[in-house]
Amino acid sequence: MGWRGLLRVVDFQALLASQATIAQALDKAQRARGTRAPETKALREAYYLLAKVLWTRRASISRVHDLAWLDHTVVSAGTRLGRVWEGDEGSQTIASVEEASSDPVLRDLFPPKGSDWIEVPVEAYAGISPTVKLERGVAGPIRVGVVTEAHLKSLHDAASNTKFNASPTAITVLGEIEALAAAARRVGTPSVAVVFAGSSFEDRAAE
Repeated sequence: MGWRGLLRVVDFQALLASQATIAQALDKAQRARGTRAPETKALREAYYLLAKVLWTRRASISRVHDLAWLDHTVVSAGTRLGRVWEGDEGSQTIASVEEASSDPVLRDLFPPKGSDWIEVPVEAYAGISPTVKLERGVAGPIRVGVVTEAHLKSLHDAASNTKFNASPTAITVLGEIEALAAAARRVGTPSVAVVFAGSSFEDRAAE
């Protein structure tokens, strides 16, 4: 089994309003690689993912995971802070942060089990609810954490305080969490959050 994890600043307003960007990327992929190419299929699924979330105003753990990776790889690639970890070493790196702290806001970013629903303001369309409900927690091989704009200062402070008694590996990640929280606060919009999206998957290359 393989593993990868993403820690990223996500502006859900910008992400969920990016259907035009996805459509352009989809059209380009279809012309270059054909309608059945894996990249084309992934972009088509991404387009429908955005549509489903906007229509239902809800995103399950798996959908929040996919939204975060979509933002990282396509919608806002290279324009907002983010960090990817992979493999056993990456998984152990994240585990070192969990071992270093029991602060509730860090548990919101790296939930150990269960799930809960939170609301993020996203501009309404045609009178639809002005919020989107996001699920965070653990579902099968997927784990998602979300810290919204209202708790970014607490996240920054928790990461800073936890560094005093943490391992060198954890200190590195906690420093990155501080930077992400500060960057998200500078954006200054209520639809911005720091998101962790991790998942285990079948590692075909290892076969």
